[in-house]
Amino acid sequence: MIHSYLVWLVGFASLVVLSATSPSCLEDEPTVRGKKASEWTEILQKDPKLEKRQAALVALRILGPKVPGVVTGASSGLNDPASSIRQSAAQVLGEMGAAAEASIPALARALHSDKVELVRETAARALGRMGVPAKAAALELAGALNDSHPGTRRAAAEALGQIGPDARAAVPNLIGLLKDREGLTRSYAAFALGRLGPEARTVVPPLAEILATDPDPDVRRTAAEALGQCNAEFPGVVAALAKALDDKHDEVRRAAVRGLARMGTAAKNALPRLIIAAKDPDKSVRATAVHVLGAFGKESDLIVSALADRLGDDTVEVRIAAIEALGRMGAAAKAALPALEEARRTDNRAGVREAADEAIQKIKPSK
Repeated sequence: MIHSYLVWLVGFASLVVLSATSPSCLEDEPTVRGKKASEWTEILQKDPKLEKRQAALVALRILGPKVPGVVTGASSGLNDPASSIRQSAAQVLGEMGAAAEASIPALARALHSDKVELVRETAARALGRMGVPAKAAALELAGALNDSHPGTRRAAAEALGQIGPDARAAVPNLIGLLKDREGLTRSYAAFALGRLGPEARTVVPPLAEILATDPDPDVRRTAAEALGQCNAEFPGVVAALAKALDDKHDEVRRAAVRGLARMGTAAKNALPRLIIAAKDPDKSVRATAVHVLGAFGKESDLIVSALADRLGDDTVEVRIAAIEALGRMGAAAKAALPALEEARRTDNRAGVREAADEAIQKIKPSK
């Protein structure tokens, strides 16, 4: 995507390696190869040779955004007649991050109006790297979700997610992007909705739908992650994640159970599915399910039984997680004492035996 930028960056770097930014005792401003930011800006704006304008951009990048005039100078490259310079200018500004906030209007114009796809895409990515300050460009980023170029649509969605809740006005546009023909683009839309919509009820039904029906497991995984960031009290959130525990792909089930874990006791309605998930073929799913069940163990003998059953798990992490969960329940887990005592006597891992001993001390009533 930015191959041309990297080529000239490497080439020019060899020219400046011996004379990078060099604040001189005789100069008020830092220089690169003896030139100040204002001089490099003039080269960028006026020199007819492409390679010199490229060199000027790299020099401004080396000087950095804290040097007066650098951000304004690099922003002027977005107006260059050569698309390679415009793309490189956007890349340089993006690398400066929020320190280049003054360039946001110019980047927004490039995203909206530039005729070259890669320039628009790079401008969107640069805005995303600026984070919250780029909320001033949220309207242009929302519009770019309809761009004809897939890379630009993805970059705009990612940028909106990086801005966060301040870009919440773009939620309807992102919901529309969930129907994009490309799975990767749908994933970016789901990611952004998870970042923008923790308190937006409207994101739950479309995310739940693609979690249940999208043919791409990466999209379903991202949808599960996004739902896991939503308010657990919203109707449908817990039910959608619980259903996803039956997904045939490990990574989707992992994302779903992690989402439920973040919800704590609000995931109570998912208990039947979590008990089943404690026997999942994937050890990560089992361990996380056990952790969640531990929060509800005092409410059900079935949960105590499910956790005690995991003391024979073939994965050490799962056994220890189950033991610790039982120990936290105290006397409510006394039905698991035989299994815990067996683990204390016979487990081949010292860490498991020690954890079992601690759990037993917590469960047995004090004399």
